Amino acid sequence: MTGIGGSNYSSNIPPAITGGQDALATSVQQLSQDAQALANPDSQNPTAPLMSATQSNLLNEAGAAVISTSNEMLGTLLDVFA
Repeated sequence: MTGIGGSNYSSNIPPAITGGQDALATSVQQLSQDAQALANPDSQNPTAPLMSATQSNLLNEAGAAVISTSNEMLGTLLDVFA
């Protein structure tokens, strides 16, 4: 995303937040694949997609925790340097 004067907003996002966003995107993609596998009537073994969906949920929670912790850290740094 490019802002006024050609500045790149994504370069201003802390790497921890980007990592958390990547984890969230991966978990959503994996959960979508698991849902499709479970919805397939030809699926012989529903256990694997269910286990994968559980892992996707854990990845989602981890990504959210990374973003939350990064936000708290940024807030603390702003308080210290303000």
